[in-house]
Amino acid sequence: MELNKVTVIINGNEYILKSDYPEEHVIKLANYVDNVIKELLQNYVKLSQMQLLLLSSLNIADELFIAKEENNAIKKELLSLKAELEEKNRYIKQLEEELTKTKQQLLETEEEFRQFIETFDEEK
Repeated sequence: MELNKVTVIINGNEYILKSDYPEEHVIKLANYVDNVIKELLQNYVKLSQMQLLLLSSLNIADELFIAKEENNAIKKELLSLKAELEEKNRYIKQLEEELTKTKQQLLETEEEFRQFIETFDEEK
């Protein structure tokens, strides 16, 4: 697979990156990193280039870890909701079966009642 060469600017420096991701994706990533660096520069103007890159990497890693924890919590909740839904679907199926039996019993009872009424009609 041929790698895409993408030119990006991060913190005023131009970089040529090779990636198998689409160019738009690489540019989005670079812009995100650049914005994190710009935000840090607003609060910490005296950071060296190395400190700035390290701090921005730590901030992005922190965001990633938080997102992963949230994702795992959402997955657990989804599994719990799926289990609850399956349980409720089983209960609905059970109720549908009971309803079918009750309808059948009602039909049988109606037929018995009809036959009972016919016996009185015959005696008249």
